Amino acid sequence: MNQSPHSEDLGDLAMTLDGVTTSTKRPRVAAIGLDEFQLEAIRPHCGDLRPAQLVEAYLQDYSWSETDVVVAIRPDQIGLVSGVHLMTIGPMSLGVWQPMGNRRGSEFRELVRMDGRSRDRELTVAPQFLWMYQDLAEQLRKELSAADLPPPTVTLSSAGELLRQPLVVTSSDNPVALRMHWADRDWGGTRNASGVETIGLFLPDSSDLSQWFRVFLTDVSEFDPERVPEPPSRLGDLSAWYTPEESALARRISEIERQMEQLENERLQVGAELIRAGNIADATVRRAVWQDSDALVEAVGGILEEFGFAVEEMDKNKQPSEAKHEDLRLRLAGRPEWEAIVEVKGYRKGVKTSHARQVRMHQDHYYSEMKREPAQTLWVVNPYREMDPGERTVPDNSVDEVARIVEAICVLTTDLYQQWRLVKQSKRNPADIVRQLSEAEPGLWHPSPPSSGG
Repeated sequence: MNQSPHSEDLGDLAMTLDGVTTSTKRPRVAAIGLDEFQLEAIRPHCGDLRPAQLVEAYLQDYSWSETDVVVAIRPDQIGLVSGVHLMTIGPMSLGVWQPMGNRRGSEFRELVRMDGRSRDRELTVAPQFLWMYQDLAEQLRKELSAADLPPPTVTLSSAGELLRQPLVVTSSDNPVALRMHWADRDWGGTRNASGVETIGLFLPDSSDLSQWFRVFLTDVSEFDPERVPEPPSRLGDLSAWYTPEESALARRISEIERQMEQLENERLQVGAELIRAGNIADATVRRAVWQDSDALVEAVGGILEEFGFAVEEMDKNKQPSEAKHEDLRLRLAGRPEWEAIVEVKGYRKGVKTSHARQVRMHQDHYYSEMKREPAQTLWVVNPYREMDPGERTVPDNSVDEVARIVEAICVLTTDLYQQWRLVKQSKRNPADIVRQLSEAEPGLWHPSPPSSGG
């Protein structure tokens, strides 16, 4: 629409009724449920802003026929109105009120709903929609992807499926932000149906109301220039008219956004490094928490070696026909007389106390070979290895008693791993762990807490 160079208000339309010239400011906006902050956010873009907490309260003062746009926060059972464009923020229920047959009154037939029933969290910007929404859709996707809870999604009746234009969607193709346009006939008609097509925009709570409303009015202006004669974009760059305080705040926002982008890139990089570190740990030291057999023996041997023991894998080079030894043999530098044997076992369930016989057998074999008892016998066990380590049951008294009978120290691999973590965090001296293990009494081993000195 051409604008007179003498017009003082871009939203004013001059009309003549019976020779009397009146001025109607467009767009006439019904603001339903908005707080004061939200009202101020959209006020610069409205010709006539009309706040009300409920639709019923609005209709006591105004009519739909003299309303151009409705902006509603979390509306419940809001009815479609012919030719009135609608933007909602947050969970909502949208439909038509229909007569109840032979009974008085009307009933609500829901056509569009936004709620939190979906558990989808992965979001993408939908292709093939109006260019004006592109940047805001990408910004909304980032914000919702970083949220703790899955976003609400929009569901429609079958009639509405052909009219929808998703802006942001989940991995299941459920719209999180949705633009629609419809005519009265698409919903089975409403009162005073005119056949005029209408635009609806449905957004989640986290949306930037001011920015989305401005773009929405731009969209409506192209679609229906009678109701929104001039798009907000024609007002130009508002920053050119900022006060010094506004300019300082705008610069601060830009700096914060730059820092946020930098931090987001850093978070993604560190997240990738964390995944790589986790894969390395799962393939090496953390096998002590999950594995059994040779992988468990190798992981336990690696931990003991980092504590300061000299570790020998006894069956590493044995032929299949040769008799098996204990899994590991430990020695200490500077103490040639000290030598320990280690048997390592992993279990899907609890510790099998019958394996104590195998521990005793290795002790006897060591005596027959070395003509002396081992200085220490470690029975290292990984029970319930397929369970979350934090949920595993602690071995009962029977394990402690059996270990005492065979004069072995029963050590949980989870305890070894946690002590290894403390060493790596410089919260524990590895020599302290070596001392505890080399001097421990038979039975179930309970590592003492680190001394205050580290």
